[in-house]
Formats: sequence, C-alpha cells, structure tokens
Amino acid sequence: MPVNATDNPEDDGFFLPDLCSPKAVFMLVLISELFVLIQVLALPGPHHIDWNRLAMTSMFVQWISLVSGAVLCRLRPVLKTKSLPAIVISCLLLVMAITEIFTALAQWFLYRDAFIPTFPDWQQMFRHALVALIITAMLLRYFYIQQEARTEQKASHTARFDALQARIRPHFLFNSMNIIASLIHIDPDKAEETVEDLADLFRSSLQEHGNRIPITKEIDLCQRYLRIEKHRLGDRLQSKWVSKGLPDDLTIPPLTLQPIIENAVYHGIQPLEKGGTVSVDITRINDNIHIRVRNPVQNPSAKQDMFVPAEHVQGNQVALKNIRSRLNMLFGQQASVQARMHDSGHDSEFETLIIYPYGGEKNEHTDHR
Repeated sequence: MPVNATDNPEDDGFFLPDLCSPKAVFMLVLISELFVLIQVLALPGPHHIDWNRLAMTSMFVQWISLVSGAVLCRLRPVLKTKSLPAIVISCLLLVMAITEIFTALAQWFLYRDAFIPTFPDWQQMFRHALVALIITAMLLRYFYIQQEARTEQKASHTARFDALQARIRPHFLFNSMNIIASLIHIDPDKAEETVEDLADLFRSSLQEHGNRIPITKEIDLCQRYLRIEKHRLGDRLQSKWVSKGLPDDLTIPPLTLQPIIENAVYHGIQPLEKGGTVSVDITRINDNIHIRVRNPVQNPSAKQDMFVPAEHVQGNQVALKNIRSRLNMLFGQQASVQARMHDSGHDSEFETLIIYPYGGEKNEHTDHR
C-alpha cells in the first residue's frame, strides 16, 4: 500500500503512514479488493466467477481492512512513542485480533441457523489469522523500507542544498569585502557604515536555519546589499520594489533573490556610465509566486526576446544555476529560473524570472522529480 508519509500535514519521520487520510483509505479499499479478486479467481470451481462468493468475501475483507486502518490511525500517536519491535508486535496482534473477531461474527451469522456442531470453525479462524499476519508483516516491512528511503533521500537533498548554499555565501562575502576595500581610501565613513551593514546582514543570515525563510527577510537582506553597493556607485544605482497580494506566510529559499540582484548590479548597472534602476516585482499568480528582476544592460551579446533556460544566457550564470538547482530540490519541475534579453534598439534590458509554487510546508519537495 504505497501511502507516503508526506501525504500528512507534516512528515514526522514515523514509518507507519496516516491511515485516516483519503488516499490511504482509497488504497486500503483497492488493495483489499485486489486481494479478494485474486483469491476468488484462484479457487477451483466452475469456469465462471462466483459473484455471490466475491461479494461476501469483499464485504468481509473490506470490514477488516477499514476497521484495522481506523484503529491503527487512532493509535498512531501512541505507537510513535514505542520502540520498533513493540510497534511491529502491536500492529500484528491488533490486526490478527480484529480478523478473528470478524471471522467469528461471520461464522455466527452464516451458521447460527445451521446447527453445525463445529462452530466456531477453529481451522478457518487459524487460516484467517495466518493470512492477516503475513499480509500485515509484508505491509509493515514495506512502510519501513519506504520511510528509510525517504529519510536517506532527504538527507542527500539537504547535503546538496547546503553545498549549493555554501557556494553562494563566500561569493557574496568576497564581493562585499571588495566594496569595503575600495571605499577605505575614498570615503572611510562610508566604509565603516558598510562594515556595519555587512555585519548586520551576516548576523541575520547566520541565524536562519532550514530550507526556507520568510520572504520579508530575504527582501531586507537584498535591500541591505543594495545599500552597500550604493555606497560605491552612488546615484548611479537606483532600486524599485513592487509586491502585489503576497500572503503573510510566504517563504523562499534563503539567498535566492540576492544573487540575482547582485548579477543585476555587477553585469548591468556597474558598466553603464549613467547607471540605472534594478526593478523587483513579486506577485502571486494563482498558486505560483513570480519574482521578476529587471535591469538595464550595455552591449548585449545575445539579442533575443524570448524566455530561455537561465544557463543559456551569456554572463555570470553560476548563481543562477545554483538557485535553479536548489529550487528543483525543493519543488521539482514546478519551479523554474528563466532569463531573457529585451533589445528595443536604444535601450536593452535583462530580465530574470523565478517561479515556484506557494503553499507553505505542504509544497516541500520530496520525491516529485
């Protein structure tokens, strides 16, 4: 029964899935019905299907499956606190007990007017208990292996995510230190102010843990970075922020937007004698978050007006590739990082578009790729 723990509101790391979820109930009914169908078809007898036997067996097995699932669902919080052997033994005994109860009730219902001296049929009860034991043990083993695979995959994704994150942080630090070095001889007061901004920026950045932070903190980080750059570029650097209908609980992978803005400053604004404006537009469209960053450019090497994968646009694409990799780890193919060049003949503009799904922790990517 392939029921993922990620179907729950949160993955608590417990190998026994939430059997109260709609998907779990559907899978219980489907697997039980397939088991009944195979059993009826495998029995010797007439060439046609015994529909009466199929209906009676289906009702019997479905009652056992659904009642067992409901009881295990209610006991799940208690089982989580027990050791693995205790969990397995408890589940096996519980399902066997429910099977024996329904077997006894079925025998009583069918044989109560037949005066059969062998009631209850202990041989039949033993067979049903043995079948329930085998099937439950197989499912528990499957659930456990599936959870181990999810845990290993999550650890692998976390390690890769941290590695990509670490590649971005030194890049930002080195560029910021270069800004400070260039300001020391020109304007010591601005250099001191920049050091303070950089210290505050890294202090807040290092306090964050996990794969996501509130987007308001990412925006604050970017605005601090732009203030550091403005000490160096002066009035040549302007910024414009537009946000529409953003939910309060909106999150974003840390250092997703800042490297894009850094590229806009270094490859767009800095080479222009008159400078320019970095425009950031963040909107929610249906169930997706769209982050659009625009900046003017000089002498574009690729004049095109269509979206292409970010790695196909000329320029410094290290940060874009890292951001795309991190978003794919979290959201799979639902997220994208694209870039394009607008060339109107007089003014050229470079645009980066980041799209990822909104939905809080429910959209945490696990195994969708």
